[in-house]
Amino acid sequence: MAEFGNADLAQDRLGLSLPVGQKIAAIVTFSGAIEHYLERALWRLRKIDPKGIKPDTDSKMISDLIAMLERFAATLALGDERLLLEGWCAAARSGFTIRNNIVHGLPVRLGEKLGYMRNPTWHGEIRKREFGDFWTEEGTLDLVREAMAVLLRIAHQLAVDDVSLKDIASPLALKALAMARSVLREFASKNYNPTYEKY
Repeated sequence: MAEFGNADLAQDRLGLSLPVGQKIAAIVTFSGAIEHYLERALWRLRKIDPKGIKPDTDSKMISDLIAMLERFAATLALGDERLLLEGWCAAARSGFTIRNNIVHGLPVRLGEKLGYMRNPTWHGEIRKREFGDFWTEEGTLDLVREAMAVLLRIAHQLAVDDVSLKDIASPLALKALAMARSVLREFASKNYNPTYEKY
């Protein structure tokens, strides 16, 4: 396989260096863990015992699970708990746009930068889903990785820790979530300009 496929050469040609690859792996790995814990968070928050039943969260896409959490958040009184859940959902939507751009995107190299382009329409075709891209500058990868770690920590606490929603919605968590939401929204945007340094 190595003689024919030559993975090292393919990685080199794409600009997939070890530091870049490790950060991409972290983003994708955190995303998988977030999906896992989000389902369990929905069970816990909605007081569902999944034993012996097929819960309504089964086989749902991440966008559907986020929508379920948004609907739950809307039932809460205004306050930090609702703010946390609504902010988490908004940040997660952007975070999973980035994840999808990476996982389902065509890897391309522009100069020294590796990028991913999802649903390009280079042949004039019409696509069901809109175009998305993500460029793997190390600073961008660091910010997205940290933002996804914030989402993961909150999802994990909501799912498994014996901590009240009020305690999870601490000032530190809300501050970190606000920053994560801003970062993920910017890098998920189709209008993101990688030459503009905001952070």
